[in-house]
Amino acid sequence: MDNKKNLGILTGPNLISCIGTLHPQDHDDLTHCTQIATRSADMVSSRFDASTRWLHEYMTTMDFLGWSVFKDSIFSRTTHILSKSVADFLVLSAQTMSNAQQGNAMIDTLDALKPDQPALLSLDKESLEGKRFQVIPASYDAKGFLEIAVFNLEVVAYTKKNSFLFHEWEEAGIKVIQHRAILKLDRYKFETKSALIEKKRSEIIMKRFDLYKQQK
Repeated sequence: MDNKKNLGILTGPNLISCIGTLHPQDHDDLTHCTQIATRSADMVSSRFDASTRWLHEYMTTMDFLGWSVFKDSIFSRTTHILSKSVADFLVLSAQTMSNAQQGNAMIDTLDALKPDQPALLSLDKESLEGKRFQVIPASYDAKGFLEIAVFNLEVVAYTKKNSFLFHEWEEAGIKVIQHRAILKLDRYKFETKSALIEKKRSEIIMKRFDLYKQQK
């Protein structure tokens, strides 16, 4: 493992992208919170047929676990015409974040994901080939606080494609609908929930794929 660097994690419909300096414990803490929030939202409503309600429950759970919405930001809904692949779109979205490293981190994460067929098959299944999934870039801010962006995404297409992230869309009118919010981890609040988080995560059966890139 010493010659590998963890570039991200895929769990359920969530793709977490991390810059290389993210602490391993923070990888795990973020993954566990994401899994718990996903399960909680899935128990309330369908992420495909009632996505607004699902997303509200997801965010409510994340807030309960210690992830505060940053600077009163709210989910903003935007629609984009897709001219290339969804992967290209994700890189461009990451590049708009305040941390300039996130664009390169997203490229590295996607490069690690692309050859991982079990992970790609899992994402296709969990998202119904892009109907609903989330991408979560994670990094530290200037003060060392862990910050994430939650991109909740829907690919609106006439047909479904396997490995939808990397499909080069040639059809006209393919759209990506995106909701986005910024969250910061309140470590004190998180620690007060640690026993509950440990209990809840032990109850969850959700595949986890750690994404690595071999160091040369």
